[in-house]
Amino acid sequence: MKRLVGATALILAVAACGGSDSEPAPTAADGTTTTTAAETTTTTDPSSDTTAPGDTTTSTAAAPGRAVFAITEVGLGGLSQVFVQNVGDAPGSLAGHWLCQRPAYYELPDVELQPGEVAQIYVSGRDNDVFGPRDGAIVVEGPATIGTLNPADGEVGLYSSNSFGSSSDIVSYVEWGSSGHGRSDTAVAAGIWTEGFVPTTADSGAILATRIPPTDPSHWTGG
Repeated sequence: MKRLVGATALILAVAACGGSDSEPAPTAADGTTTTTAAETTTTTDPSSDTTAPGDTTTSTAAAPGRAVFAITEVGLGGLSQVFVQNVGDAPGSLAGHWLCQRPAYYELPDVELQPGEVAQIYVSGRDNDVFGPRDGAIVVEGPATIGTLNPADGEVGLYSSNSFGSSSDIVSYVEWGSSGHGRSDTAVAAGIWTEGFVPTTADSGAILATRIPPTDPSHWTGG
């Protein structure tokens, strides 16, 4: 299991104290010419073959990464469960995030996921899970109280807060069987879902994302 990048800009340091290059240097009272050296906090870059003597470079630190959470698999029917993966490039906690199957909601506990890690969240049927927890997944103690996920028709969304009508707070969404569920419009407005649905039947056992992060019905497959 897999438990950021700098950009450098090359700048030319001008060694004048002010004014243009055509201005004369200051002259002392005795007629001698004096110069004042400009102070710089940049450093010479010895590694560049094209840097002329006296050229300097300034480094910019890489922007910190962030955790990004996405629903990547949904178990349906008697073994209803939701898999949430950290698809970002930094660790992050699920604390404060909510699962939604309108009108039911469940607040996730403080579970930290490393980049690539998956949280397995049982909604129902854990006692009947003959396969047991997914290898490598972090099982979230529950069950999540959003109701059984109907194989023929349903939705599930992931929010970063309990503002369920806010398109700024919904971070992942999928609907199957039909479109136009309770939070579908919110997800479309957020740009994390397009109109449409993942085809399923009453016998479907799960839907799985084939593209990360999944934002379109074509990014999912039913089974």
